[in-house]
Amino acid sequence: MARRRIGEGFGDWVASLRFSGFTALIVALVVVGGIIVSPTLTTYVQQQRELAELRESVRLQNEQVEKADEERAKWLDPSYVRSQARGRLFYVMPGETQLSVIDDVLIPAESDEQTSEKLTASEGNWARSLAISTLTAGTTNASPEELNGKTE
Repeated sequence: MARRRIGEGFGDWVASLRFSGFTALIVALVVVGGIIVSPTLTTYVQQQRELAELRESVRLQNEQVEKADEERAKWLDPSYVRSQARGRLFYVMPGETQLSVIDDVLIPAESDEQTSEKLTASEGNWARSLAISTLTAGTTNASPEELNGKTE
């Protein structure tokens, strides 16, 4: 059996093809049809993409409207308004006493300190102390250590 080269069979096949005028006309019509239809097809695909983006935009805006409606419905409830006024603005109802808890000092659980049930008032006048401190700091030539009473 004789060995054939790789391109030899393909060349024989191409040589065996016969092109007639009718075949050339059909190929030309298919090419022209593709050229004519391609802008329309491109426009169609682009419009479908834009339509999908607009539908997604409408869906997102509908979700936002639903959230706004839910929020508005909450604010129509008097108990929700009352809880927001207490939490955000620290309002209390007439006759109630406001108590604010500040978490700036952590007391360990094993601490032996006792807390008092009585409220205590501040002993000093903070506004007077602030004014004196500001005037002293602005009108003296003493160093901070001398002002604190730490003279060496």
